Amino acid sequence: MVKDTITSRDMRALELNSKYFGVSRLLLMENAGHNIASEVSSRFKPVKSVMDFCGLGGNGGDGFVAARHLSSVGFKVKVVLA
Repeated sequence: MVKDTITSRDMRALELNSKYFGVSRLLLMENAGHNIASEVSSRFKPVKSVMDFCGLGGNGGDGFVAARHLSSVGFKVKVVLA
């Protein structure tokens, strides 16, 4: 049986073991943030403003990376640290 979804528990285990697989957690964060920014950029023009809400955990780091990438392609980005 092939599993077609990854649960949050599965993802957490993969993240915790990423170094074993040769991928740093920093690279995971960079890739996640870059892909968020790519998706936003594909849907909206840089003349739009973006509000980015970030928490204190790892997903917050993803948000800061996304903000950096969006800013570099011309979006006006405001980050709210919750």
